[in-house]
Amino acid sequence: MAELTTQERLQPSLLDRLTDDEPGKLEESREKRVISAMRLRDCVTRDVSWLLNCVSLDVSVDLDDYPEVARSVLNFGIPDLTGVSLSGINSETLQRQIKDVILAFEPRLTASTLRISANANQKRMDRQALRFSIESEMWAQPIPLNLYLKTEVDLETGNFKVSEGFG
Repeated sequence: MAELTTQERLQPSLLDRLTDDEPGKLEESREKRVISAMRLRDCVTRDVSWLLNCVSLDVSVDLDDYPEVARSVLNFGIPDLTGVSLSGINSETLQRQIKDVILAFEPRLTASTLRISANANQKRMDRQALRFSIESEMWAQPIPLNLYLKTEVDLETGNFKVSEGFG
């Protein structure tokens, strides 16, 4: 691995630091303690996918009297979209919900640069699919990194597929 300068060394998230990929080894290599920009993009993409594939607590419990719970990890995720028809979705509301949940639970993305845009997927209209693009800058040293995510939700299953880039 090429040497990273002090400014290019990015620290993994707490979850990634606590995950032991090699339980048989007693010491962690230097490559595991710092990550590259590419690895950071992969981790953020994975974490956004996990976030969008979780159903928030406020779907089943009224949290109006508990604003702290509504903003906590107990409410991690978005409203359940399983079985919702494409015509029954207000895409502006869903875009706002996705943006709000990303801002609440993904601090590595810069709030002022986060953009969510939705469009119906014409190729998979028969399967009730909706496609989103997520654009943002990620915090990094020495300069922020651009992140472009292609996100498709299958409304039959409520499953989000998140991948990097457009295409």
